[in-house]
Amino acid sequence: MSVALGGRRAVAGLALLSAACVEPEQQPYAGGVEPLPEVVALAIDSGGQVQLEPGSGVAVSVEYAGDGRWSVQSSCDTPLSGLDCGFDILVSTDDAAGITGFAGLELEASDRLQAPDPFALSAELATAADNDGFELTTAPGATVRVSALLYDPTGPDWLSWSADPRFISWFGHGAVHRGAPTNPVDLTPDRP
Repeated sequence: MSVALGGRRAVAGLALLSAACVEPEQQPYAGGVEPLPEVVALAIDSGGQVQLEPGSGVAVSVEYAGDGRWSVQSSCDTPLSGLDCGFDILVSTDDAAGITGFAGLELEASDRLQAPDPFALSAELATAADNDGFELTTAPGATVRVSALLYDPTGPDWLSWSADPRFISWFGHGAVHRGAPTNPVDLTPDRP
């Protein structure tokens, strides 16, 4: 009789352990990591210009001159904030249209511009009261993806980067747009 009672206790104990071993409902993104938002595709006007006043604000401008010629420039609010801006900018194309040429614009010794592969261009720009930038050439009409990160020295640690889309500017649909809906953003010329 004690064996039967012990068996019931064992079965009850196993049932209780089985219930305890069921994984609790998982949060969809563990550790607070959210998925990246979908990259928004926008039009950029051929020949449109974005004037960045050196030292007056934090911005990354993208212009398309036509015939596959692009330029990207950065500016910083150093005279107002007393801080320089450290930008990490990546411009890329798809595998149908690579980057065929590039050159720096007003770069200093601390700035770096390199092509990690035929479809991407990486720029590390230390911008103060001036504008830093680069030009690149792709196939006429090719879409480029622009990603711009800004180092935040006031952040919680030394690896604090901001991917705020509000500092990306371009000229599209006849007007200057200051602030993109996503960062990165895809820009497609209105004409080659």
